[in-house]
Amino acid sequence: MSRPSLRGYAGAAGAQLHYRAMGEGAPVLVMHASPLSSAFMEGQLCALAAAGYRAIALDTPGYGQSDPLPAAPKSLADYARAFLTGMDALAIDRCGVYGTATGAQLALALARHAPERITRLVLDNCALFTDAQVADWEPHYFPDLAPQADGSHMPKVWEIARRQFMSFPWFSEAPEHRLDRPPAPLAVVQSMANHFLIANPSWDAAYRLAFHAENARSFADLAVPTTLVDWHGSIVRREVQALVAEGLPACVRVVQAGASTEERFAAIVAAFAS
Repeated sequence: MSRPSLRGYAGAAGAQLHYRAMGEGAPVLVMHASPLSSAFMEGQLCALAAAGYRAIALDTPGYGQSDPLPAAPKSLADYARAFLTGMDALAIDRCGVYGTATGAQLALALARHAPERITRLVLDNCALFTDAQVADWEPHYFPDLAPQADGSHMPKVWEIARRQFMSFPWFSEAPEHRLDRPPAPLAVVQSMANHFLIANPSWDAAYRLAFHAENARSFADLAVPTTLVDWHGSIVRREVQALVAEGLPACVRVVQAGASTEERFAAIVAAFAS
């Protein structure tokens, strides 16, 4: 059984970032997918801590137990500024950053906004969505989950959470979008559904901005040493490979990781050690 993470808050009242931390050593910030929280990053925390790092998973503002941003975000840079404030509150001058899915786009935004504060980026589930895919998928990808008096929003939330592990994009019934994997444990689906509800009414704020950023343009002007993990178990592996094929800056190195969770975590740790 893995050891529990330390939990706390950083920042001033009204702008607090909730975090989970584990280990001692050089700091590594860990950024989660949307609309989840640091609760889904315990495996990465354990792997990094075991390798000698101080791993700190931040809840994105408006998600998990972090306060929302004071105003509706207009770009991922708004989140980057909040993370920098959190780093200052945690007395972190420079650090490595790992991000997955939305967290990968947040990590890239942070590196573009303040490259002098970031020693290395490690990314996975970082993909390329074409402009045509974005236009086609977006109307279905982010349904209205506003609470209804008859509770009719609840089955919608459960269906989205359940289908995250069945196809990508989650709403598609097309055979080419089905994922060849066993159903997720009900406890995982339940936790994911709870996170959708916790993040309401702005569950799609960071999620939607990251959705539009899933392309090679997010790497423009990137100067921080970066490792992109092509994890064979990713639900967006086709889109990850499309991103690699598009061409990335010289500062980005692509490494392979087998389909298992253990192989994924080993690749993340090795990337920070390289």
